[in-house]
Amino acid sequence: MIMKKILLTAFVFILSCNSLIADEKKYDHMTCSEIYVAVGYFLKEADVHWKKTKDEDKAIKYSQAAANYSTVYQTFCK
Repeated sequence: MIMKKILLTAFVFILSCNSLIADEKKYDHMTCSEIYVAVGYFLKEADVHWKKTKDEDKAIKYSQAAANYSTVYQTFCK
């Protein structure tokens, strides 16, 4: 439950930072697809470490990686 709150808070924060968009330099479709897949992977791994292994440190690291990749995706792919 706490992990979901952390992830939701991070996601909302990322979406609210949309005004920080860099120049009009955008990534190509293939790169954006790979970033999108990576976000899903990191979120899945965070959930696994949170629920199955109870390793909070790894879960937080994976969720932070997902948040970072989400920021890149929002900045360069949207």
